[in-house]
Amino acid sequence: MIHYARIYSFYNSLALKLLRIGIFIWLLALIYSSLSFKFSLTTSSSNIPILFLSIFLMWEIFFRFKVIRISPLVLVKDNDGSNIYNSFTLEALSIFTKSVSSIDIIKTLLHKPTIIFILQKAGFMEKDMHLIEISKGSMANLAFENCRNINSKYVTTMDIFAAYVLLTEDRSQLMFNKELKKEELINILYWAKNTNLQEENNSPLQIAFEGEGMGEGWVTGWTLETSKHVTDITKDALSKKPMFLGREEQYREAIEALSRNKSVLLVGEPGSGRRSLVNALAFESFTGRIKGSLYHQRFYQVLVDSLLAGIQNQGQLEERLNNIVSEIAHSGNVIVFIPNFENILGSSTFNTDLSGALIPYMEKGIIKIIASITPGSYGKFVEPKHSLASVFEIIKLEEPDKDSAFRMLLRKTPEIEKNSKIAISYKAIVSVSNLAGKYLQDRVMPGDGVRLLEDTANAVLLSGRKIIEAQDVTDKVEAKSKIAVGAPKEEERNLLLHLENELSKYVVGQKDAVFGVSEALRRLRTGLNDKEKPISFLFLGPTGVGKTRTAKALSSIYFKGENKMIRFDMSEYSTEESVRRFLGGLTGANGITDAVREHPFSLILLDEFEKSSPKIIDLFLQVLDDGRLTDNMSRTVSFTDTIIIATSNAASEYIREEVVKKKAVDDNFQKNLLEILQEKGVFRPELLNRFDGIIVFKPLGKEEVLQIVGLMLDDLSRKLLEKDISVNFDEKITEKIAKEGFDEQFGARPLARFIQNNIEDLLAQKMLKEEIRRGNKVFVSANDANIITVAVS
Repeated sequence: MIHYARIYSFYNSLALKLLRIGIFIWLLALIYSSLSFKFSLTTSSSNIPILFLSIFLMWEIFFRFKVIRISPLVLVKDNDGSNIYNSFTLEALSIFTKSVSSIDIIKTLLHKPTIIFILQKAGFMEKDMHLIEISKGSMANLAFENCRNINSKYVTTMDIFAAYVLLTEDRSQLMFNKELKKEELINILYWAKNTNLQEENNSPLQIAFEGEGMGEGWVTGWTLETSKHVTDITKDALSKKPMFLGREEQYREAIEALSRNKSVLLVGEPGSGRRSLVNALAFESFTGRIKGSLYHQRFYQVLVDSLLAGIQNQGQLEERLNNIVSEIAHSGNVIVFIPNFENILGSSTFNTDLSGALIPYMEKGIIKIIASITPGSYGKFVEPKHSLASVFEIIKLEEPDKDSAFRMLLRKTPEIEKNSKIAISYKAIVSVSNLAGKYLQDRVMPGDGVRLLEDTANAVLLSGRKIIEAQDVTDKVEAKSKIAVGAPKEEERNLLLHLENELSKYVVGQKDAVFGVSEALRRLRTGLNDKEKPISFLFLGPTGVGKTRTAKALSSIYFKGENKMIRFDMSEYSTEESVRRFLGGLTGANGITDAVREHPFSLILLDEFEKSSPKIIDLFLQVLDDGRLTDNMSRTVSFTDTIIIATSNAASEYIREEVVKKKAVDDNFQKNLLEILQEKGVFRPELLNRFDGIIVFKPLGKEEVLQIVGLMLDDLSRKLLEKDISVNFDEKITEKIAKEGFDEQFGARPLARFIQNNIEDLLAQKMLKEEIRRGNKVFVSANDANIITVAVS
């Protein structure tokens, strides 16, 4: 191989290239001159230059289509490391043989299109490259190891360049300055090698005929009736070569099952690659790469709405179905694809079950069907019907792991770039990988990532730009999901840093609660929280001490309105029958999953949580642990971007009694409180341990009550100021409200009612009598007889 590399290097040197061009021009000139002087073509004077030109062209053809297409001797995976150069491509090895130093190698590589691709995707500029001398051997060894780690066939020039960047990073800081890690450069290398395949797959030229031969379709039966109710998906598959990276095992299982005349049921969530796998089968079958009974098959997708159109009764439907099955069976080269298989199994969409009519044909292998269905629908419609499940080969497509899904995105990116005519940066793909789950909650990777990338490309194209950056992806996700996923901007940073001060304007006497909630929100927005679960709190304390008020204040200040809060009175969900209604996914009932699906970035308030049905509390064991909940329609909803606050009045008497005794509300106090809750069977230990914080709200003292009254009166003043009426309240009226409106059992809640009945009603009457008008100044107080007085000026 080393000899071929030297020949390749010598033959592609500048001097020899110029010499070859000169020889070609000289031979053409000789032939032209011979013809110009009208020498006979049979004479020796014209035959000689033609002979040499023929020899020259044959050598050039031989060199181009044989020599430079020679594959390395050993695949990387089969190389034991004793001679790693046996796994180098001819181009990579030739650069090593002709270059004296590593700097010479890099200077040569920087002008190659494949290396320019890596530079662009990594955000490197050629001027950023620091030419640092290192050992050629260490470059070769690291390039070989990187290839082995990403399961490449051979070591290419791209691997050599990536190895150089990694080995010089300590001195160049090139990746550090671009905020790239080693793993990310390896991903860019993987991307480059799968986009620029020629060097690694430069095998000898072979002639291959793809597709059916002329008239081959005439030997199969016509499908005139079938064509009315199907669409040909082979054409779609041929327009772009489908990929099934990470689905090789499922692909092999599907081929084996169909080869045995057994139908296939693909079970997976939307976005898991079910359709891509079918398209891959259609493509490989049409091109003749699948032999045997799957050679040159036609793949048709059933249009269920067309199939059922005009049908009056079950008899007509079975007659139409029998005609279609007869045509397919006679044709001998049709495989039927039925997406959303539950649609013909009695789901609410079409309310028609065709399984009984299809089972006999599938049992005998008369027709071959590929169907797709979600795991939830599979459990509901297929598993209970043993006769239906038995005629299928069940193939499950689980969501791929993060690394595999990311590499699927990298493989899909060139197609998106080509279609949208927009370049995509590596950081943008990283952003897609991290945020895709928040963009389309009803889909999984890689499908939701591809959709996000395509939608972002369209948005960037409309903006007139030519490259997608990470911020473009963030903006798209935030616009659609209403989830704050980007780094906090200046206004939000300032709010987060001073959130305690803002909350304290609305919540009085509960410093621990205000601090705990503020800290949690800061962790959430800086990415320091557990990303697999929501932030959650249990607020414990007597009625009317600010538990609900704290949640409302947070929703108003941070989530821009109390109406952004998802609130449930859990006393309404205490029975077993109410569990389904609370869960959601039912027609006419707006449960918790429905609310979170619509507002994934929100605050959830569960008032009087201890009154919930035990089954609902069991559900929250899952929610608080892994951040997911499945509704009645078997759809999984993510709670990872929510803040859950559960309130409870349980053990409020214990809290009140201990505070009266001047006991400090410290860790020991909380430990005793939780023991009481467990002893009384209010909450189980496994639930309490799942909350991020358990906060005790203390009973309100006189000073706190006066502050709350002041806040309530300030609210009333603001309402009247909107009507151009200025209102002031003195200390006498404040103390009167605090004394007469406060109730130790119900806390601050009766205060609002007291103000409403005794002050708002009085002011309303005076406004209707026009005793108070726009522009007036109103002074509210209490006289010596403790009677409320209103002075107007």
